[in-house]
Order: sequence, then C-alpha cells, then structure tokens
Amino acid sequence: MQVTKKDLDNGQVELTIEVTVEEMKPHLDKASTRLSKANKIPGFRPGKAPADMIKNQFGEMTVYQEASNDIISDSFYKAVKQENLQTIGQPEIKLEKMAPNNNIVYTATVSLLPSVTLGKWTEASLKKNDVTATPEEIDKTLGQLQNMNVKETVVARAAKTGDKVEVDFEVLINKAVIEGGKSYKYPVILGEGHMIPGFENKLFDHKANDEMEFELTFPEKYFQKNLANKLATFKVKVVAIYERELPAIDDELAKKLGFDDMTKLKDKLTANITEDKTAKEEDRVTNEAIKSIIATATISSIPENLIDHEIHKMIHELEYSINAQGLDLPSYLTSINKTHDDLHKDFHDQALERVKAALILRELAKEEKIDVSEEELEKELARQAEAYGNNEEAQKNLKDPNYRHYLSNYLTNQKVIKFITDKIVK
Repeated sequence: MQVTKKDLDNGQVELTIEVTVEEMKPHLDKASTRLSKANKIPGFRPGKAPADMIKNQFGEMTVYQEASNDIISDSFYKAVKQENLQTIGQPEIKLEKMAPNNNIVYTATVSLLPSVTLGKWTEASLKKNDVTATPEEIDKTLGQLQNMNVKETVVARAAKTGDKVEVDFEVLINKAVIEGGKSYKYPVILGEGHMIPGFENKLFDHKANDEMEFELTFPEKYFQKNLANKLATFKVKVVAIYERELPAIDDELAKKLGFDDMTKLKDKLTANITEDKTAKEEDRVTNEAIKSIIATATISSIPENLIDHEIHKMIHELEYSINAQGLDLPSYLTSINKTHDDLHKDFHDQALERVKAALILRELAKEEKIDVSEEELEKELARQAEAYGNNEEAQKNLKDPNYRHYLSNYLTNQKVIKFITDKIVK
C-alpha cells in the first residue's frame, strides 16, 4: 500500500492511498461469499459457490463494488496508523481509480486532532468566594412556599390587587391573531406585574363575564423580538375572580410542609440555598480556571467540523431543555424570531471555547497521566444501576459500550478538573 500525505488548511490532511490487488484479495473473497449468500447460485449451497463463478454470474466489477467499503475502511485505518496521525470525525472519501485487476486509488480528506501546548498555567491563582444563605434569600423562598399554599376562593365582586383573575384572551396585530396569541382560563395575579405593562390595569374593577378590547404596545426589549415595540389589540373576557388568602409564615405552615417548626424549616432552607450557591461557585471557579489555562496554551488550527459537532451537541442540549418544558424547538425558534442557521451562528463562539476546554482537559490528562481504572468505572456503573432500579431502558443503556466510553471520559475530566482547582484555586 502506498500513501501520499498532503497538508491542507484548517487542520486537515489529504491522503492519497493506493491499495494493491494482492492487498485487496481477502476483501474480494469475502465480497464474493456475501454475494453468494445473498443470491441463489444453481447447484451450490448459499455462500459455497466458487469465486470465479460469482465473477461470471455478477460481473467482476460488482464484486469490486461490494468489496470497496471494506477495502477503503481497512486501508484508511492502516494509512492513518502508518502516518502516525490522530484523526477526528469521518473522512471524506473520493474514489479516483477502481477497475478489475488494477490497484484501487482514492483520496481521504480528514481532520486532525489539534495539538495542544500548555503554558505556565500553574502560575495562575483564583479565589473561591465564601457562600452562605442570606436572610433575604430565605425570606424570598418562604414567600414562594407561602404562595404555593395559598387558599383561593371564587368571588362575585370586582377584581382588586392580590386577586387571581382567570381570563380568555386573543392578541391581534393587523387584525390577525399572532402565533401563540390565544389562551383560555389564563391566570393573572393582579399586582405581580408578570404581563406586559398596562395589561393588569385593564382588569381592575371588572367582574366575571366582563369583556373588553384595548390596545397595548409590546415593550422595546420584549423577549419575543418579532413582537418588540409592536402595537397589538387585546380581546379579553374575564372568566372568574379568585380571592387569595396567603397562610401566615409560622409553625403551622412549617408543619404543613413536613417540619416540626419554623426554625427547622429555615435550617433546611439555609442548607439547601447554601448547597446551591456552593455548586454555582464551584462551577464559576472551574470555568475561570479552564479559561486561564486556555489563555496560556497554544492550540493548533481547530477544524471547523469539530466546532460544528459541538454546536450540534449544544442544539440537542437546548432542545432537550425545551422539550422538558413541554415545548418544541421549531416553536421556540419562532418565538425568538430565529432560524436553525441563526442558532448555529449564535453558538459558534461558545462551541469553540467548549472545544478548546475539551482539548485542554485531554492534554492535561495525558501529561499528568490521569485516567480512570476499570475498577472505578465499574463502581460508578454499579452505583448508577442501583439508582435506576427496575428501569429496563436505563439498565440497557448502562451496558452500551458507547456509554462506558462516555462515562470513562466524564470521570477522567472530573479528575482533571479537581487536579486543576487543587493547583490554582485558593
């Protein structure tokens, strides 16, 4: 096999690979057997017809075409090993020459794993901030719990501050109902200011079954950019008015929530809030630490397909998050007035930083000989298996070799991150 390497831009190389007839022979024989099994040959059991008969029956070129994927796959792997290349992604194959009794020649354009040279990253120093739950945070959480346990009673009077008003409404622009602009029994709590400015004010002093029509302008910085600063017509009908009676923040509320008294409830809230803030602070210093390493490192040209792959991962993560909220990605994109291509462009820079971070972690693991043993991997898999219990689908996924590979990488990265933070975070 002859291999010629040509360096290209953007971290890619082009390999011209020539495979001899002798090197192809095992693959051609296997291809003949597959054709024999898939097609009935008179006088022979499936897969037992001689190679010459298969060539005569189907044509020699058919055998070559059947064998071509195996020939290319095997020779490409050997060429990469021969040239000592670290490749990523699938190669782009272009067949240059294929004819019976002749060498096969093809080109493979492939991206290389970028090389990383670490700088003097250990000279960096980051400070981890102390975190604690503030009285204001505890009071805010108590207020949320208070609202979750509110008593609501339908009343026949006009709406006032603090009431929950259920409304049917339509939102029209240029006499057409906007997408997502129709709702039934939508709850509005007067005084909370969750609707666009002016909407709640229109509901005051109205009773059930009252209907109204009014115009309002969406805010200039409205989250749905296609509606920002637009004048809209609102058609509203009051369905019902509820008087809301908030429970007192006292021991009775604590007992209702499963605690002995308010002191025990506040202790639990303090612990939860502190734990959440601690996790966020850990994330902050980790991200800052990795950024400081990236700033001192030298990374060779990063192939665009590596960035594209990370962008697709980010889009899938976004889609998963949106689906968990009962929405779908197309509707979400419409609501923010963006296309899938816009999302791809928006994520590019962030994806590039994520790729750099992954390369840095990989290089550090290599230099510091940080890895995960089989024992550690099996221990984590056993822990997850116990946590998933009788969930058959989850248990099946745990046995997938791809998941084992992912988990091994994840655990290694966690070790590397701890190594980093132990070095530079005070």
